[in-house]
Order: sequence, then structure tokens, then C-alpha cells
Amino acid sequence: MRYALAAGMLMLAVSACAVSRQPPAPAPSPAATDAGFAPSGGAGSLSAVAALAESDAWAVGTHTPLPRGIYPLTAHWDGQRWRAVPCPSPGGTADPTRSSLEAVAIDAPGDAWAVGRWSPIEHNARRYPLIEHWNGAAWSIVPAPSSGGHVTDLDLTAVAAVSPTAAWAIGEGVAGGHSVPVFMGWDGTRWRYLPRPVGTTTGGLGVISARDIWLVGEQGATKSVPKYRTLVEHWNGSKWAIVPAPYVVKGRKPNIGLSAVGGSSSSNVWAVGHYQSGPTGLDISPLVEHWDGRRWQLQPSPNPTGAHGETGLDAIAALSPTSAFAVGSAWGSRGSIPLIERWDGVRWTVMPIRLQPGVTDPTLSGVAAVQPGYAWVVGYARNRNDRPIALVEKWNGTSWQQVPSPVP
Repeated sequence: MRYALAAGMLMLAVSACAVSRQPPAPAPSPAATDAGFAPSGGAGSLSAVAALAESDAWAVGTHTPLPRGIYPLTAHWDGQRWRAVPCPSPGGTADPTRSSLEAVAIDAPGDAWAVGRWSPIEHNARRYPLIEHWNGAAWSIVPAPSSGGHVTDLDLTAVAAVSPTAAWAIGEGVAGGHSVPVFMGWDGTRWRYLPRPVGTTTGGLGVISARDIWLVGEQGATKSVPKYRTLVEHWNGSKWAIVPAPYVVKGRKPNIGLSAVGGSSSSNVWAVGHYQSGPTGLDISPLVEHWDGRRWQLQPSPNPTGAHGETGLDAIAALSPTSAFAVGSAWGSRGSIPLIERWDGVRWTVMPIRLQPGVTDPTLSGVAAVQPGYAWVVGYARNRNDRPIALVEKWNGTSWQQVPSPVP
């Protein structure tokens, strides 16, 4: 992910939202019964990863088989290799679409969720939410809730699950010309809309339990506060509440935002993102904040060697108070620099990463950890022929190693 600031504002993938406390209703999605499976082949990229055990992990993203269309990609790790697993796409091969999966969650070998968005392939087409479920044998599209078309162009950006009857997803759509956040829950039978977050924009979703859910993002600039600030919200099982979080860094109040959140208990939650560390929109540094059960506090986060700016963290995996991983990217003289940081209970440090010969311009977008000595990161890069490829790195407790990525 590239980070940039323009006109004094933090440019994230989300925008300012209208303030309405009522749960918005999305536009009805065209029938998912028209779904079909994508053709094989084409360049792939990975957006997120989730792991249940050393022999059970899922990664999701997109791939682009020729001649046209963008299709969702799901890949499974069985303890030996990554393998692309067929997943449906609205329209299938008969009516190609632009479909992508942005997030994945797994709580049992036969229960995984992936969410994202899709749209017809024509120019400026309306976007629709995409929800897919793994039942242990196959992926299938699950209908997104609908109640009147009040919200359009809905993207789902994060998902979490704790049991076959408890999962949640967040996203953003458009209502009345403004961007609005949405929050939905799965009860074992259907997805339904829950009271929406009270803040402005959404980033990451972290679930400790059904009554302990965190959401992070940014609060938009206003006349009284002309800069973007951190947004942290907490769900207690019935409503959202904004929780104060630091937005003063080194004595300054910079443009600042959070991208992801995750934790291992109610007293150990991490949020990561980036902030403006210099005078220009390219002066971006990583941001880390920690919740100890009472308050959020800033934690020092290093920049990788060779970074010239545009550095941020986009994903977090927290195992315990003494073990966590965060990933993102930086910008250097030769392009993108992969960034992996590790928490050891005392401090965050940058971890070295190994790439196969000829792999360049790597970007990391997702991380999952099973134990301190076993973790995954995913993203995308370019190979020696300058073609885009999916990127997968494995942590074995000693070093990160690039492993063969799934072939769509």
C-alpha cells in the first residue's frame, strides 16, 4: 500500500461519513444465483490471510485470467503447500465482473468466511458486497442483507468469526452522497445489519468475544480540528462507543489514521496505522497503539532501513502480551520495501525478510500467526519478468522465507 497526504489530509481508502445512528440498509445485490467459477490462470495478488493451525490456513485476494474480468482468489495451506481452491464469482465466465476478496476469517476447519466486493465490468458500474463461506468442502456465495436500497456501492473490508453462529463484517457504502460505515453480524442462519459505528470512517475489525469488538480508522477533518485523527470504537454487544485514543505524536498533532486492530484478550489489543511525520504528504511513518484494559497508549515503532517515507502498517496479529506481528510497506529508492515488525513483550523491532531472486516491489497486506514460531504474511510483488505475482512468506521461528504462491 502506498501512503500519501494531499492538501493537508490523510488519503486513505475511505472518506468522510454522514452522521446517522440508524443502521443503513444496502442496495439489493443482483442475484448471486448467476455466480459461476472463474477460469484458471492469470496474475494473482493476496490481500489477507487467516490461520487456524500449522496445517490449516486460508489466503484471499484476486486473479485476472485473460481475456477479461477480475475474479476472487481463495488459497489453502494444508501443511505442505498452498493450493488455489475454486470459489464462485458473480457472473462467472459467461458475464465477467470485477470481483475481489479483501478479508478472511476462520474459526474451524469447516467454517471460514471471506468478504469483499464485486461490480459489473462496465465503466463506472455500481459496486455490491461479496460474502463467501467455506463449509469444509466448497466455497459458496452467501446473500448479503438487503432492506430497501438506501445504501449503494457497498464494499466489505473486514471480517471476524468466533464460532459457526457468530461472525461479523464491516464495510462502507454511499448514502445521500456521503460515505457511511456498515456493520453486520452472522447468527448461524443469515447475515443482518447491526447498529452502525458512530464515528466517521472504518479501517480494521478485531474481535475478542461477541461483547468485546474493536474497530479502528480515522476521524475526518473539521473546521475546529483541521486534521485527520485516530478513530477507535468499541462494541459491547449492543452498541458502539468511541474510546479515546492518542493522536498527539512527539508533541505534535499530525494527520494520523489506524488501519488494523487485533488482540489476544480484553487487556491486550493492538492497533496499527501511520501518521504524518514531516512537512509533506510523503513523510509518513508507522504508528502503533496498545490497549491494556484501561486506556490506549502509543508504542514506539521503527522505520525499516532504506525507507524514504510513505511507511505504514496495514495488518496486525496478536498472540499474547509478549508476541505480536505487524506488517506493511515503505517506499525506498528502488520501489516498495516490505515491512514486518515483531513485538517481544518489550519493544517492536523490524524483522529481515528474504525474497526469491528476481522478486521486486513487494507489498505486504496481511498477517496471521498460530504461535510465536509459526506465522504467515501475504501480499503481492513482481517477478523477474516484471509480472505481478502473489507473495507468501512463512515464519519458522528463526527466519522469514518466501514460499511458492498458489497458482490460480
